[in-house]
Amino acid sequence: MALTLVLGPANSAKAGEVLGAYAAAAQRGALLIVPTAEDARHYSCELAEQGCVLASVLTFTGLAEEIARRAGYFQRRLTRIQRERALERAVEAARLRVLSEAAATKGFAAAVGELVAELERALVSPARFAQAMRKWGEEDERRSGIARDIGSLYLAYADELERLGRVDPELFLWRALDALRGAPGAWGATPVFFYGFDDLTALERDAVESLARVVGADVTVSLTYEAGKEAVRARAGLVEDLRPLAERVIELPAVDDYYAPASREALHHLERWLYEPAPSERIDPGGAIRLLESAGERAEAELVAAEIVSLLLEGVAAEEIAVVYRSLAGVAPLVAHVLGRYGVRASFARRVPFAHTALGRGVLALARCSLLSEDQATARDVLAYLRAPGVLDRAEKADALEADVIRGRLRTAVQARDRFDFELREIDALRRSDDPRGELLRNARRMLSRPHRESAARLDAEEALDAHALAAMARALDELSDVHEQLSGAELIELLEDVEVDASGDDGSGAVLLAEPLSIRARRFRTVFVCGLQEGGFPRLPGPDPFLPDERKRELAASSGLVLPMVEDALDRERYLFYASVSRATERVILSYRSSDEEGNLELASPFVSDVADLLDPEWRDRRRRRLLGDLVWPADEAPTDRERARAEVAASSAGGGGPLPEPEKRQLGDAALALARHTQLVSAGALESYSACAFKWLVENELQASELEPEPDPLARGSYIHEVLEQLLSRLGTAITAESLPRALEILEELTSELPDTVAAGRPERLREAVGAAIAADLRRYLVHEAAGGGDWEPRHLELRFGFAADEGNEGESLTALELGDGAERVSVRGVIDRVDVDPKGRLAIVRDYKSGGHRPEWAGDRWSGDGSLQVALYMLAVRDLLGLEPVAGLYQPLSGRDLRARGVYLDGAPVGSRPFGNDKRDEAELAAELEDAERRARELAGRLRSGELTASPDSCSRNGCLYPGICRST
Repeated sequence: MALTLVLGPANSAKAGEVLGAYAAAAQRGALLIVPTAEDARHYSCELAEQGCVLASVLTFTGLAEEIARRAGYFQRRLTRIQRERALERAVEAARLRVLSEAAATKGFAAAVGELVAELERALVSPARFAQAMRKWGEEDERRSGIARDIGSLYLAYADELERLGRVDPELFLWRALDALRGAPGAWGATPVFFYGFDDLTALERDAVESLARVVGADVTVSLTYEAGKEAVRARAGLVEDLRPLAERVIELPAVDDYYAPASREALHHLERWLYEPAPSERIDPGGAIRLLESAGERAEAELVAAEIVSLLLEGVAAEEIAVVYRSLAGVAPLVAHVLGRYGVRASFARRVPFAHTALGRGVLALARCSLLSEDQATARDVLAYLRAPGVLDRAEKADALEADVIRGRLRTAVQARDRFDFELREIDALRRSDDPRGELLRNARRMLSRPHRESAARLDAEEALDAHALAAMARALDELSDVHEQLSGAELIELLEDVEVDASGDDGSGAVLLAEPLSIRARRFRTVFVCGLQEGGFPRLPGPDPFLPDERKRELAASSGLVLPMVEDALDRERYLFYASVSRATERVILSYRSSDEEGNLELASPFVSDVADLLDPEWRDRRRRRLLGDLVWPADEAPTDRERARAEVAASSAGGGGPLPEPEKRQLGDAALALARHTQLVSAGALESYSACAFKWLVENELQASELEPEPDPLARGSYIHEVLEQLLSRLGTAITAESLPRALEILEELTSELPDTVAAGRPERLREAVGAAIAADLRRYLVHEAAGGGDWEPRHLELRFGFAADEGNEGESLTALELGDGAERVSVRGVIDRVDVDPKGRLAIVRDYKSGGHRPEWAGDRWSGDGSLQVALYMLAVRDLLGLEPVAGLYQPLSGRDLRARGVYLDGAPVGSRPFGNDKRDEAELAAELEDAERRARELAGRLRSGELTASPDSCSRNGCLYPGICRST
C-alpha cells in the first residue's frame, strides 16, 4: 500500500496508465478523483462505455464526503449562502478599527472568505494565525492595528462557526482527515486514483498523504510534469513535495499517438517545443495550427462562428469542439449569442443573478414595495411587480401607469398604487405577515404557476429559467431557516439580490463547449479554439491580495515562522494554462486575437501568439484569417450561412457591384386612410417640413401620433420651458429689451426660473435637475444681454401668436384665421404658432422670430431654405403680412444657447436685426419677395402631394442619422 506518482507531459499516455489501472481496480470499489463535476460526468460516461459499470468518479468534494462517512464524522457543512452570512456576522463581531471603513464596503466579507479559505487550505488554525499576526505587528507599531484586525477576522469567523455548529467545506475536509487519522482502519483497502489535477493545496496534499501513508491505501496521482520543460515549470514545486512520499514514480515520455495523422507532426511539434529556447526546426503546420485576427469581441466571435460552421459541415461533431477563453466572465453570453445567430449551439456553465430573471425581478419588486419604508419603495418597483409573470391577466392594464412612471410623473410606490386602478392586496399582506419569507415564497410560487393553472404546460426557455429561479430562492430561504437566521426586510432583499440561478440549460449534447483552460485540462477535443489572446487578457496578471500580499507573507514568515504559499510566478502559471489548452486538440488548434476594439483603439496580441509563431514557418502569421472594422458583411464566397450570404449580396449591390439601386418606390395612402389624415385640409409648416424630409416620417410623427412611453426628450422639454419663460418675461416687461430695460428683465427672469417644472429633466436626481435649471437660467441671461446690446427698440407686440386654430382648440388663447395660399382646388390652409413678432414704432413693419433652444444649425441660413426644405419662418412671414397687415422685413431663427447668439434667416437690408448680422442673410426688396414666393410655391406643391396620399421614402433626408423608421418605410 503506497503512493504512485505518474508524471509526464501532455499526451504522454498518463490517461492510459491511470485509467487503465483504475478500471482494473474498479471491481474492488476503487475511486477516481477528477477536478470538476463536468469531468466526473464525462469520465463516468466514458468508463461506462468501456464496460466499467461499477466506476465511482468523484470530485475532491465527493472524496471529502466519502472520507467523512467512513471515519464517522458527521458535522454539517455551510452552504454558500450560509457561509456568506457567517462571514458578514464575523466581520461585525471582529470590532475592527483600522479596517472599519473598508469593512463597510461591498465585497469586504467575500475577501475575508478568500483569506479564510486560503488559511484553511494551508492548514493554519485561527489561533496560530492570530499569534503570527501579533508577532508581525509587534515588530513595528505602525503595523499593530492592522495586524490585530486581520488576525481577529479569522478568530471571529471560527467563533461564528462554533455558534452555528457548522463547518465550511475546507474545514470539513480538514476535520474528516483528522477523524480518519484517528481511525485509519475505517477506510479499508479502497484504492484511490487522482487524475487531471494541475495543482494541489496543502489540504489536498494532506489528504493524499493521509490516504497513502496513514491509512495505507493504494493511491495513484497523475500530474502533467516533465523535468526541465518550460511549459510545466509551475508544477515543479508540487512534484518535488510529493516525490519523497512516493514509493514509485512513473515518468512517461511524450507520444504522438493521440493526434490525427494529418495533424500529428504539427501538434506534436507544438507540444514539444512551446516556450523552449530553440526549436529543432520551424515547420509548416498546414491547417493543423491556424491564426485568426479580428477587431472587437463581436467580430472575434463571428470569425470563430464561421470556422465552427465549416467544421460542422466537414462532419466534426459539435461536442468535439472547444472554445477556450482565459475567463468567460462577461464574454460568454456575447459569444453564445453570436454562435446562436450562426446556427451553432453553445454549452457553458452559466449562472445569472436572481434579479436578472423575470420572476426574480417581480419578487424583488414585491419585496421592496412591502418590506421597505414608503420613502424607499419607488413607483418603478410597483411597475416591475405588475410586469412580472402571473400578476396581471392582461399586461396592458399597466400601460398607462408605465407611461406616467417613465415620464417622471410618479416617483414613490404610494403614488403609483394610488394611480393604479386595482387593489394590490398581496403587498399589504406581505407587509403585515409574521413570516415574510414564507409569504414571499408563496407569492413567488403563485407568480410562476398562475399562467399555467389547470394545464400540463411545457415551459419555454424563459419560463424554465423562472422555475430554476424559484428553486434557487426556495433553497436560499430554507438554508437561512436551517441556521435560524433572522433577517430584516432590507437584509432579505439584499440576500435575494445575491442569489444565483443556474442557467446552463441542458447537458450540452450537440453543442460546442465554451470553457476556461482548467475545465478542459483532463479531456481531449478534435478542435480547440483559444480566443482572447490579448496582452493583459491571456496571460492575465492576478490582482493584489488585500490582506496578505506576497511581501507581507515574507515578513510574516521572518517574524513568526508561519510560511504561507506565495502567489506563484504569474507568467509560469499562465504559460502552463495556455500549454494545457493547446495540448487538448487532436486535429486542430486555432488561435484568435484582436488587433483593435470596436472603436478602432489598438490592442496588442498576447506574447503567446509570438511563442507559437516562433515554432512555425515565417509565413504562418501572414496566412491568418481576418475580420476587421470595415468588414461589415462577409465576402459572398466566404459567407458561412444563407443569411450572411444574402446580406453580402445586398451590400455588394448597394456598393455598386450590382448596378445602381432602384428609385424609392412611390406608395399611396388608400382612400380610407386618406380620409382620416388631418393634414389634407389644414396643414402646419412643421407638418410640411416633415413631409418634405420624408413622407413616412410625416406619417408616423404627424398622423399616427403613437403615444410615447418615454419621457418627453430633454431638448423638447427644455425648449418648451424656455419658450414659456420668454413669453411670460416679455409680457411682464411690456417693452423691448434694451440697455435700460435689461435690469428689470433680469429680475423677472430670476423669478420665473426659481423653480424648474417637473417636465424638465424628469426622473433625474434632484441635484442634476438643479444644475439643469441653473444652466437654462444662465443661457437666458446671456441671451437677454445679447439682445439688449443690439439696441433695437421694436416692440415685441405679438407673443405665441396663433393662427388657423378652431375655437375648440383655443384653450391656449385666441387664434387668427388660417393663412390661405393659392386659389380654387389648389388652395392650401396653413396654421401655426409664431413665437414672437416685433413691430416698429410706426406700426407698419415686422420682424418674425422663431426661438431655438439649441445652438446654430446650418440649415437656418436663408440661402439654405429652399434646398433643405425649410418653410416655417417663411410661412410665418406670410401669415404676418396677410393676417396682421404688417410688412415683414425679417424672418429669423434665434438660437438661445451656444457660442454665437446671432440670428439666422433672411432680412431686408437696413432692418434692425441686432448687432453684426450675417451678411449672406441680407436681401433687397426683390430678393426678399422672391424668397417668400418660393416658400409659397413649395408649400402648395407639398400640400398637393400630401393631399393625394403620395408616400415616398426618403431615408437620406429623414434625419441627420438616416432613416428613423426602417421597420415601417422598409426602404433600407
